[in-house]
Amino acid sequence: MPEEILKKIKNNIPLQYKVCFISVLIVGLVAHIYKLTNWLPNWDSLVFRYDPQNMVAMGRWFLPVACAPSSFYDLPWLAGLLAILFHAIGAVCICKMFNLRKNTTAALVGAAVITFPTVTSVLMYNYVADGYALAFLLSCMAAMLLVNEKPRYAASVICIALSVGIYQAYITVTIMLLLCYLIVEAMSKGSQAVKLIVKALKFLAAGIVGMVLYYIVMVIMLRLTDTVLLEYQGISDAMSFADINILAILYTIKHSFTDYFFDFSNGITVFGILNCLIFIITVILYLVDVIRQRTSPLKLLLIAVCAILLPIGASVLAIINSSVDYHNLMKMGFFIFYLFFILQYERLDFKKPRLNAAKAWVIFGISFVLVFNNIIIANVSYHKLNMAYEKSYGTLIRIADRIEQTEGADECDSILVLGALENSEAYSVNLPPDMTGTTDGFILRADDEIVGQSVLCSALNDYCGKNYTFIFGDEKKALLEKVQAEKIGLWPDSDAIIVVDNVIIISLGSEVQ
Repeated sequence: MPEEILKKIKNNIPLQYKVCFISVLIVGLVAHIYKLTNWLPNWDSLVFRYDPQNMVAMGRWFLPVACAPSSFYDLPWLAGLLAILFHAIGAVCICKMFNLRKNTTAALVGAAVITFPTVTSVLMYNYVADGYALAFLLSCMAAMLLVNEKPRYAASVICIALSVGIYQAYITVTIMLLLCYLIVEAMSKGSQAVKLIVKALKFLAAGIVGMVLYYIVMVIMLRLTDTVLLEYQGISDAMSFADINILAILYTIKHSFTDYFFDFSNGITVFGILNCLIFIITVILYLVDVIRQRTSPLKLLLIAVCAILLPIGASVLAIINSSVDYHNLMKMGFFIFYLFFILQYERLDFKKPRLNAAKAWVIFGISFVLVFNNIIIANVSYHKLNMAYEKSYGTLIRIADRIEQTEGADECDSILVLGALENSEAYSVNLPPDMTGTTDGFILRADDEIVGQSVLCSALNDYCGKNYTFIFGDEKKALLEKVQAEKIGLWPDSDAIIVVDNVIIISLGSEVQ
């Protein structure tokens, strides 16, 4: 009977895992209910309000399957709730992977996962939020399966391939979890350095096989769909490893790390101070642990190598493309730096009870403030997106009215958009951290011809009852040659919208040729 099965599942789940799961649900709703219960679209949401997410051309061949359960509509509550649930299960996988014994540690892990700024950015792109959250879950499962007493290599390889097939950046979560595991295990008394090195090599082999499987499926899907990879974030050159520039790669890795955690360019912030405290205390606690354990030289070497690899593992996609725009959506692996800190709540025991109590309260207090600050960052981000949407909606209505007043526009079914509104190109707000997916400007961005998107065209069709197609590529170039002789201004000038050859031309800003 169903109730019997549910009872068995309930009885077999340790209390720590239940605490972690519930922590994600409760804290997740506190942090993100503003987004889950409101329609707060960004520029991509206007294009992908309904879309099957066929992103094979971007190497994301499993994304349509991952997003299918919530339908292909952008449904804030359903997709958002699924995203929270997937992150909750992923957090439980982390608890199991590190064999957490204390409820407080489990609760802190769950709260830190669901409030991490990358999760907030993912929810900004709500139409793929559940899919990306599933990628996080799969990446955590991949790491957990590898560290089991009886490793499940085949299952882990499949999880890696599927996770990367949803969004490539989540490979960093698996890499960082495994590096964290190796460091923590190397600091345990009962572990053996040689066995850990063998484990590390097996982890590496599983990761390589997983990526090869991902690549094979991608090639098959490209051929079946007669598709070519897009020139987006270096995806078309992925796996070629051509023209590798070591200095450029290290520069990207260094700045993606320091600019995220220690950005004081706009002054001192709570986020920056918290990160400094967390990193300093974490280093001190682990050094104390190493000294007390009298860690062997071989173990120390393993710890040092893994520690050096941490920033690289967090930004590993820079190896494929050193000029990659490492925005916040790609930084879920950075969460593991906080995990090191939280794990010490129960891993390091002092002989004196007062020292243990002091350590516990410091970790708990700072973690609590970190989670609360991340909740504030999430809600400020959603507030800014709300304002940007309302400001953009007002401008959209003005544009629609102006089109109706333009002679000959009522007979047109195509539009050509030139440039973009001033203050519409930024796709993040530096709070800090840099919150991708929100803006202080307009969400009516310029056409993206690489991926075939016109935000203005989609918005006019959905919000103003139009049925326009947008002109781009060679057709756009040919039409622009005729426009040279026409007088056309810039929005909001009266001549910013004209009709040429039954095409409505809307000039929002200077066109970059």
